[in-house]
Amino acid sequence: MSHGTTANPTVEETLTFVDTHCHLDDSSFASDLDGVLGQSRNAGVTRWINVGFNAERWPASVDLARRYRGMSCMLGVHPADARIWSDTVRRNLALALENHKPVAIGEIGLDFFRGETNVDTQLGAFNEQLDLAITLGIPAVIHMRSAEPLMLDTLTNRKSLPELLFHSYDGSATLTDWILRAGAYIGVGGLATRSKSGTLQHEIRRVSLDRIVLETDSPYLAPNGFKQRRNTPESIPRIASFLAGLFGIDDATVARQTTLNAERLFERLPPAR
Repeated sequence: MSHGTTANPTVEETLTFVDTHCHLDDSSFASDLDGVLGQSRNAGVTRWINVGFNAERWPASVDLARRYRGMSCMLGVHPADARIWSDTVRRNLALALENHKPVAIGEIGLDFFRGETNVDTQLGAFNEQLDLAITLGIPAVIHMRSAEPLMLDTLTNRKSLPELLFHSYDGSATLTDWILRAGAYIGVGGLATRSKSGTLQHEIRRVSLDRIVLETDSPYLAPNGFKQRRNTPESIPRIASFLAGLFGIDDATVARQTTLNAERLFERLPPAR
């Protein structure tokens, strides 16, 4: 399997990146977001996708996308918030997706990490949001935790699917097999860099580089060696360097290809400037 598609970089090349999944409207960024984005740009991370993961967070995510050059957003209802799902919420989400043109619907999916029993509620919200993504022709970004068998069963039994990205990928060989067949994408972030993530690293190596995007999940999941406890988009080059080592290629190839992947998957992504 060929992991790289580009030629060797020149010495003068400036690496630029996209952080495809972050929570910059989190309260931990309330006092210094401008500085955080400035440090991010200095590190080569010039575009960000902020995640509006429930109805209360949609306005803040839309506002960030309006205020900051290079910022875009995705909107959806996280499985942890599936209890709020209703016909009204679905209509409001559909209107928000139509009016604000986010790059994706997300993050959506299934999460039974804490032993939740609202299986039908989560499944209903997930499937209806997948339907919305299909209707609008935008990708869906999947959150999955302690739910892989049901996730696979759900996706396999649907008649149609939008383009899919598995956020902060942590799947088994069985899910990786499905992803390879389906041509889905995976997001790689700080989780993959941890010393206990050997099995995950093996699965990531099975995926072609042209199906991988970079993400931080800021302020969560800081990669190994990042000095701040609060994760920020500035850590993306560290994640890229880790991925380069995993594939035995150079950082520039990872930067170029993952950026191309993000632009291909998220057609509404703002242009690099």
